[in-house]
Amino acid sequence: MTYTVDTPRSRRRRLRWPRLPLGEWQAAWTTRALMLLAPLLSFTLVEYLNYNNPWTDFTPLQIALNLAWYYLGELFFYFVLRRRASAVKWAMGIAWGLGMANHYLISFRGRTLFPGDFLTLRTAANVAGNYDYRPDSMQWLTIGVFAAVLLALSFLPNEKKRPFPWRLFVPAAGAAAVFLGVFFGTGFVESRGIEPSMWTTRGNGLFLNFSVCLKYMRVEQPETYSEETLAALAGSAPSDPAAVPAAGEGGLLRPVNVIVIMNESLSDLSVLPGVESNTDAMPFLRSLTENTIKGYAYSSVFGGTTANSEYEFLTGNTTAFLPAGTVPYQMYVSDGDPTLVGQMAALGYRTVAAHPYRSSGWSRPSVYRDFGFDEVYFEGDFQDREYMRGDEKTGYVTDQCDYENLIRWYEEKEAGEPLFLFNVTMQNHSAYQMAWTNLPREVWLTGALEGRFNTVNQYLSLVYQSDQAFEYLLDYFSQVERPVMLVFVGDHLPAVNLSDGVSLYTHLGISPSEEAADWDPTSLIARLSTDYLIWTNYETQPAPDRLESCTFLGLHVLQRAGIPLNQYFTWLDQEVASRMLLRRGTLFVDENGHGSYTVPPEDQAMLDLYTAVERNLLYSP
Repeated sequence: MTYTVDTPRSRRRRLRWPRLPLGEWQAAWTTRALMLLAPLLSFTLVEYLNYNNPWTDFTPLQIALNLAWYYLGELFFYFVLRRRASAVKWAMGIAWGLGMANHYLISFRGRTLFPGDFLTLRTAANVAGNYDYRPDSMQWLTIGVFAAVLLALSFLPNEKKRPFPWRLFVPAAGAAAVFLGVFFGTGFVESRGIEPSMWTTRGNGLFLNFSVCLKYMRVEQPETYSEETLAALAGSAPSDPAAVPAAGEGGLLRPVNVIVIMNESLSDLSVLPGVESNTDAMPFLRSLTENTIKGYAYSSVFGGTTANSEYEFLTGNTTAFLPAGTVPYQMYVSDGDPTLVGQMAALGYRTVAAHPYRSSGWSRPSVYRDFGFDEVYFEGDFQDREYMRGDEKTGYVTDQCDYENLIRWYEEKEAGEPLFLFNVTMQNHSAYQMAWTNLPREVWLTGALEGRFNTVNQYLSLVYQSDQAFEYLLDYFSQVERPVMLVFVGDHLPAVNLSDGVSLYTHLGISPSEEAADWDPTSLIARLSTDYLIWTNYETQPAPDRLESCTFLGLHVLQRAGIPLNQYFTWLDQEVASRMLLRRGTLFVDENGHGSYTVPPEDQAMLDLYTAVERNLLYSP
């Protein structure tokens, strides 16, 4: 007798996902309708994530140009996958994902997504784990809608892979070619007043703004200034490696050691209207008067992109002439460009760059090498590392630990060897909703803002720690016999935002709204004004506090130190820095700190020449 064993597998009934009873013709027209409607829904979801109402905040042309990208993306996936429902899923998913990324970027950094961000993914990944990604109400709403769409698509009958749709592909490809040719190859977009928005995408929409920025990534080499003239202008730095003399021109004592500290996000928020705290966040810095020059330094960036502040300080070049959202460190630095580093090295200075974080950020290893630094140190080179707001994986090296290592490298150099050290700190990096690990709660907002901005409280407490660490550093060098100049400057203001994307600065009325188009020059300057000081351990000629910018502060440090300038820096000093402080987009700030969106006629020729010189320098082969 033969027995059949009924196994669990044979007893198991296959669970089938319920499908709508649609015929082939009905299913086809349903998916066609979905392909027509899905870009409209994606556009709506993405722009609500972008703090926009897409159907009221944009002109018909802006709406049409945004939708063109959504439809092009959907058609691309349809031609690749040859299934309409799959094309809808992929197109909507990627659009929604980019919208979510942009939402976080606005919340964390106070700016929108740019093409250049995809060149800096490693840099972003370095700090990505330190932010709070809990969705807000708008994000939950879009998550629900997107999930509902995916669920609805799952009820459609299984769609077979279709033969390649040549009859649709040919006209679609032709239309796409015309659109892309007009968009990128003509001045149509500019003629309609559509320009890149640096701070938000509210004036354009995410995909339109991204594509406009992409258009500006392609920069033609200018023909307005010859390479021969540029080479003559750049000249060569003094190359005598002999010991640096004790006295410079005019009897000014020349420091044997120049140490520059670009302190992450450091700024004095107490100068903002309505900002009161239980105690001063920077009492030591404020107390310095002897052998000290202090003031405000205008930065070309806000809330992030430290690399641009570094670039401007070390080269004297502005980032205003570059495509919106780009970082010179990623694209435009080459060996042999005139820099402060090369100037100091030519005079016999040992040149050192130090940054207590990962070397993968902003391509710093290769950039520092091209700039001419003799030695470069990153997080792993810092001894006895101490972290704030987390551990080695989640926190940032403290300023105190950073300065202890600077002192170590100073003491390890050969006796009498002149030193130029450039240090970019990390302690005060956003996000300011991080854990308070190893960060005492010593400073907090009082008055009308008390208890309302915990992110600001953390930032103020971080600045207080930076102030104490800088006191430790100055105490050490005040006892050093050899002449030392310390330069201390913030790279940009902190991006401290509310959960709905509204910044502290808008909340205080400094900026009238989150719309960059609404900002007058004074509002924009307020977002770009950080702090600096120059201190020496020897008696220096007194000088009044002055306005500066990251662009020309390095140049003026050389002058204050009695360092001779090469021809390029001499030209920058005499022809450019004497007439302007900052160029940022369409903003022009003159030497007195007055801002305007219109260049004064008497300065236009200077600005044109500056543009031509820098672009030849960056784009020449």
